[in-house]
Amino acid sequence: MFYNGRKNLCVVLSDPANHYQEQVCKTLTSLAQVRGYNLAYFACFTSYGVDTKNGRGQANIINLIPYEKFDGFLICHDTLADTQAVEQIFQYIKQRAKAPVVTIRREQDGYPCVLSEDCGSIQKIVQHLVDVHGFDRIAFMNGPEEHPDAKIRLHDYKEGLRSRGIAFEEKMVFYGDFWRRTSKQAADYFTMELAKRPQAIVCANDYMAIALCNELINREVMIPEDIVITGFDDIWESTTNMPPLTTVTVQAGKMSELAFHTLVKLMRGEEVPRTQTVHSEPVFRNSCGCENMNFASVAKKRVRQNKENEDIMELMSSNTHMTVEMSEADCAEELVEHTRILQNPDNYVRNFFICLGEGRGGAYPKYHSTGPGYPDRFHSVGSVINRRIVQTKPFDAVDLLPKEAAEREPMVYYFFPLHNLDRTFGYFAINYKGVHSCEKTFHTWLAIVGNALENLRLRQKNKVLLDELNNLYIHDALTGLLNRRGFEYSSRDLYEKSAKDGQTVVIISIDMDNLKIVNDTFGHAQGDVALQEIARAMEYAAREGDACARTGGDEFTVVGIGYDEEAAEAFLDRFQSHMESFNKDSELPYLVRASYGYYIVPPDHAIALDAAIVKSDNCLYENKREKKAENLDSVFRDSAV
Repeated sequence: MFYNGRKNLCVVLSDPANHYQEQVCKTLTSLAQVRGYNLAYFACFTSYGVDTKNGRGQANIINLIPYEKFDGFLICHDTLADTQAVEQIFQYIKQRAKAPVVTIRREQDGYPCVLSEDCGSIQKIVQHLVDVHGFDRIAFMNGPEEHPDAKIRLHDYKEGLRSRGIAFEEKMVFYGDFWRRTSKQAADYFTMELAKRPQAIVCANDYMAIALCNELINREVMIPEDIVITGFDDIWESTTNMPPLTTVTVQAGKMSELAFHTLVKLMRGEEVPRTQTVHSEPVFRNSCGCENMNFASVAKKRVRQNKENEDIMELMSSNTHMTVEMSEADCAEELVEHTRILQNPDNYVRNFFICLGEGRGGAYPKYHSTGPGYPDRFHSVGSVINRRIVQTKPFDAVDLLPKEAAEREPMVYYFFPLHNLDRTFGYFAINYKGVHSCEKTFHTWLAIVGNALENLRLRQKNKVLLDELNNLYIHDALTGLLNRRGFEYSSRDLYEKSAKDGQTVVIISIDMDNLKIVNDTFGHAQGDVALQEIARAMEYAAREGDACARTGGDEFTVVGIGYDEEAAEAFLDRFQSHMESFNKDSELPYLVRASYGYYIVPPDHAIALDAAIVKSDNCLYENKREKKAENLDSVFRDSAV
């Protein structure tokens, strides 16, 4: 799969740019590189607890995993919001994988698991707020109500209150989103809607806690003087927040290290414990008033954070420009020219591949249909190896990467879905220098590429539809030949070209004999059959570049360049030969016959096109009169001469 003969490990998680997941990834990457394993992260960016088209498009990445190709699995399914996707992962593992599995932070189906002992941490924080600070009005800002972590942390909050003889009140709980978006609503609820303002608010993670702190401070509510705020996870921003945040340290690195070593033992056939635990512990800082602020330390961390924020703003600006530039791409291959992922010379990207189904590049790609799954073959329309754009050959989906990506050293790649809502286009594979994880804006970058592919798809679809409309506008629906409108355009173009080049032009007029009799006797459907056969005869007789048209009900016209008398007669011979063969082999009760005539415009074009058509029609009518006089125009097979 990675072409270097090393063992391959698979990691499944969501949002690798998140603080906890970032620590997991960095730890696993470092260990895999030291031990000589290839490592493949299959990652997505799903919203918590929301079943949306976008969520389904993100979760589709689990269908890309070649489960049978891996030697071991590390599943961080606590980070995955889509419970259906989680069930699907383990179903695929049971059906297709022949390798050991270790789960991180959540038990599943009896697989060995490394757990974080989170239970009791929030309870300890609540007890601390009661015992040390004397509070009895302690509120709770939780994540989505049905999320497993939210349920555990709510239980801990309740136990903390119960252990200190404080009655639980449902109205003291606000359900957020485990992110920053609901801070305003939470601030409104705790400071305006409750009858009495809480003394402290315990938050179920740091992102919500920091956002709530900032929102309250903007309202001139001081932390911790007016309200104490605590968090959970101990992310980097918790130490640079003003004030630094009281929180719970989750030992992501230790859990990941223990999970990795457990998996290696399983791969060797060794016995391992069913569950192992890494303890989480509260960290008491200024947001509850327990630590004197070290301004020098905070300032130093703020400088680093400000630099990171500047980098993020630069990336956001770059993404904005990329959005505009990608809107001008005419094909998928052009998208890589505008990706801007390599614009910063200090970034850590080494290799990346924009993988679409084979044959989906070019002007009219055949994108994957809406729904789960991926095609069997892929082509990288954007391949960058060692920061240089290269051409790569198509490859099988189970290989994940083109052969040109092969390295002797251990390979670490992240695989992300490329999609728009639930329409799948392919996936994006990226490799970093050293031990590195995704930037904070990477989710946005992927969304921009997915939107660009969707815009390209729509543009190409609209072009096809427009071409079809134009085709209907100038073509006869029954025969497929040009209609009168199309004939006018094409004939004038040919006439002007021939005049410019000093060439002759032939106008051939053809008229079906006795169409009315066929319609009246055998029905209009049979009349249509006859007209279609004349059209086929015309196309058989015509040369490349000739304009063949149905200009009336039973009237047909051909315009061609470079014809002389001999060439015109050869056209009619081919036409007549086709008709005779059809009539001979046909079992129809009638014969399909036509009259014809032609006129050749000399190179000097001394006659106008309309006048030349009139002369050709006159020759046609003369042919009709001759056939009628000789009784050669009968339509009935049994009376034919």
